[in-house]
Amino acid sequence: MSFLNFPRFLIFSGLLVGTLLTFSGAVHAATTADVGLSGSVSSTLAITSTATAGASTLALDGAASGVEQIVKVADFSMSTNNEQGLSLSVPAGNLTKSGGTAIAYLVNVVTDGASAPATGAFASGTQTYTTSAAGSAVRDLYIKYTPAALQDPGTYTGTITLTVTDQ
Repeated sequence: MSFLNFPRFLIFSGLLVGTLLTFSGAVHAATTADVGLSGSVSSTLAITSTATAGASTLALDGAASGVEQIVKVADFSMSTNNEQGLSLSVPAGNLTKSGGTAIAYLVNVVTDGASAPATGAFASGTQTYTTSAAGSAVRDLYIKYTPAALQDPGTYTGTITLTVTDQ
């Protein structure tokens, strides 16, 4: 290569590199961009209950012995912000005394202020109540039990655990 052809080579090389850079930039230029978004909503799932006076004064002897009893034992409210609603589980159980025969009870959840459920409304096992939308619900809890005709003397106790979950 002669010295006289050297500037033409530089010009040609410069044009070639410039052209490549121009086309290269146009081919790889972004025309869209993504912006990630996120956020969260905390669950407001809640339940509160208040035992009624009847919950701590259950009739277990005397005129009640051997006779079926239906007693309102709690008022409760529950709420959720979950648009599918909530689910409540209330298990049947036993009143117990150390060394004594347990007294089985069944449960029933009714609308707040409703009259006591009929004897056939109580089912064995766990009662489930569900809603299908966000919001709150106020309910009453009843138990049904029958103390033995000769129930062992003493204090009987039990606990009903109301469990609420989002649907």
